[in-house]
Amino acid sequence: MFNIGSFLARTGYTHESLAKKMRCSPGLIGMYASQKSVPSYEKIELLLKLGMTIEEMFGQEAAEQTHLFVQTEGDLQNEANSFKDKVGKAVVELLNAGFFKLKR
Repeated sequence: MFNIGSFLARTGYTHESLAKKMRCSPGLIGMYASQKSVPSYEKIELLLKLGMTIEEMFGQEAAEQTHLFVQTEGDLQNEANSFKDKVGKAVVELLNAGFFKLKR
């Protein structure tokens, strides 16, 4: 899902140049590219600021779902509740995958 390779190709960044912008090692960028590691929340924010697209970050399906037009206030409330449920499930999946770490 997380496609930093596409972002690198589109922007012309190398592992080294992106690592410098993100204040991390080129090896960590390589870990992202091989999907052996996922960026922290702070790194995700930085990637978005550097121009990474929703498609590159979360996949085409997620990007297509970022725009939704509804007819009524009730439809809007239903969509908001559905979105909240999906976000909650995603957070649980990330927690189970070890994405979150306790600060010590």
